[in-house]
Parts: sequence; C-alpha cells; structure tokens
Amino acid sequence: MAVTMGYVFVLILLCNVLHANSEKRLVLEEMDIEQEIINLKQSMAQKDAQISALQKQIGSTYTRWGRTTCPGNGTVLVYSGFMAGTYHDDSQHKGSGANYLCLSDQPTWDHYSETVNNVIRITGVQYEFWMHTQHAHDLQEFFGSDVHDSEAPCAVCRAPRSTNVMIPGRTDCYPGWTKEYNGYLVGAYSGYDDAAEYVCLDRRPETVVHSGDSDDDNMLYFVEAYCGKSLECPPYVNNRELACVVCSM
Repeated sequence: MAVTMGYVFVLILLCNVLHANSEKRLVLEEMDIEQEIINLKQSMAQKDAQISALQKQIGSTYTRWGRTTCPGNGTVLVYSGFMAGTYHDDSQHKGSGANYLCLSDQPTWDHYSETVNNVIRITGVQYEFWMHTQHAHDLQEFFGSDVHDSEAPCAVCRAPRSTNVMIPGRTDCYPGWTKEYNGYLVGAYSGYDDAAEYVCLDRRPETVVHSGDSDDDNMLYFVEAYCGKSLECPPYVNNRELACVVCSM
C-alpha cells in the first residue's frame, strides 16, 4: 500500500512539473510572438520610410512654354523665366542653336566681358500671330487675349511622375496618363535659314512685363497641317492649326 501511494505521489509530482513546464513554454511562446509583432511593426515602418524617400526621388521635368507657373497635379515649380532663342536680325545672322531655352529670371554671372561681341547671341522670343490679329481677328478665341508682339515667359516644372511627353495633334492625354497642360503647336519663322524646334505653347499664355514692341528678334508662329501628298488627310485637315498636350505618367 505504501509503494502504491509512493507511485501516486511521483505521478502527481511529474504532472505538476509537466504542467508548470507547459505553462512556462506558453508564456515564452507568447513573449516570442509579441516580440515578433514588434519587430514586424518596426520593419514595416522602416519600409514605409524607404518607400516615401524613393517616391520623393522619382519624377521628371518639363518646360511649360508661355506661363510662369505650373499646373498642379502634384507638380512644383523649379524656376520661371524668359523664353529665349537664336537672335535673327538679318540674313547675316543665321543662328546656331535650334532649341528654345527657358532663361532664368534671376541670372547670376561667372567671369564675363562686355567688350567682346560673340558670334552666338540669345534673345527673347516674341508671339507673332499678326495674320490672326489683322485678318482673321480671332486671336482671342485661340488664347483668350491678344498676346501678339509680346515676349513669352516660361516655367520649368517638376512632376512626381517619372515620364513626360509632348503629344502634337491632341488636346488631351491617352488613358492612364496625367495632363500637365495643353495648347497649340508653335515654331519659329519659316523664313529663317536655320532649323528650330516645335514646342507646345500653353493655350492661355502670359506675357513678359514691359514687352509688346514689334522687335522681331525671334518669332513664334502657329504650326498648321498641310495636306499635300504625304500627310494623312483625313484624319488631318488642311490649314488647321495643330493642338498639343503635355502628359506625364
């Protein structure tokens, strides 16, 4: 009988020990789970911070011709200034660069000389829509105001989207793209001997303060469709001014 009671005592003791160890393991497991949750939350916070930092680095820039501000959609102004291009005064100055520039309205200078005249010269760019002012009388229908003979400003904008493109011949973007701005396709005077690029002039352009004289140093004209032998007409129509839109994604 004493032996039997001893076995029973030993069994009870073993059960208590096993139960205590089991509870201890459960407590340890709960602590491990809680610590793992804390670690995961910290890791997620770090990843969120890294993603946020990467998103701030992603973006693209474009020039909004004819305006001093950017259109929104998360886009911010890098700087504003004056639209500039090659100086044309007569047949002796055929120019050098074909691209337009957005000169800063707050220039700073390195070493310079005002006594030496260089061959390549940059000047402001003037809206030249004389035919629509004097004959068609419809310039305000295009731009909302008479900007003829005034100089054009510009704005360099940074969009939070990594790609941007100017689409000639459209007023809106294709699906999936964000519109930055739209307007009219313009280019330099066709009588110049050198080439010039086509740009998208905002459909509600501003003018440079104190401008308005007919300087004709560098002039912008509408670009229109010509249904000769090569352009597809339709969908294009002869003599229509071409629209344009700047899109980002």
